[in-house]
Amino acid sequence: MTRPDRREVTQIRALHCALGRLNRVDGSAQFSHGDTSVLCGVYGPVDVKIYDEKLDRAHIEVKFRPDIGVPTTKDKWTESAIRQTFEQLILAQLHPRTLVQINIQVRQADGAVDAAAINAATMALVDAAIPLHSMIAAATCAVLESGDVVVDPNQEEIDQARSIHTLAFTNKAAGNPAYIDSRGDFTMDEYNRCYDLCATSAERVLAFMRKAIEGKVSKEAKLNTT
Repeated sequence: MTRPDRREVTQIRALHCALGRLNRVDGSAQFSHGDTSVLCGVYGPVDVKIYDEKLDRAHIEVKFRPDIGVPTTKDKWTESAIRQTFEQLILAQLHPRTLVQINIQVRQADGAVDAAAINAATMALVDAAIPLHSMIAAATCAVLESGDVVVDPNQEEIDQARSIHTLAFTNKAAGNPAYIDSRGDFTMDEYNRCYDLCATSAERVLAFMRKAIEGKVSKEAKLNTT
């Protein structure tokens, strides 16, 4: 099949990540999949309001904002799901009675926004030096009406899709995904194809993340020696 941008069905769009783009935050990252771009800023650990205070761990808060308008019900669900995911990954017990706030702002939406949001949050947490059990990377697949499965769909493909699947995997040993969001009509065979394709794509994203982090560390090391 021929995709709108002429990619192969297993080919993700070009990735871009810029760390430390925001001032007055503890860490930030802008992560892009092609024309989809998400900016994330992290505050923490900082003082927490008394009603959110936990005696044995940090309180994790996520705010998700779309590129246009106010958050929808879908956006609120995504916000909650991302919070639950990072609650399992952040070593919150190291900073009891504090707050880690993750602010996600969609800058441009052209498909696979949830995956870009998770990837941006991961990189912003790393930039803020928030301790994590592991890094996490996400990818999205779409099942088209034709039955074809494509990875990292753009908005045109999502509009034509029968189902959309976003899965996130950690960089630890192979296991169950840390995040799953499957919407629409699909067969078990189609889901399994999406699962395998998302897992492979997430590995590519994790490799890209490692290079982005190494690049920043190398750049900072050079600045410190001058």
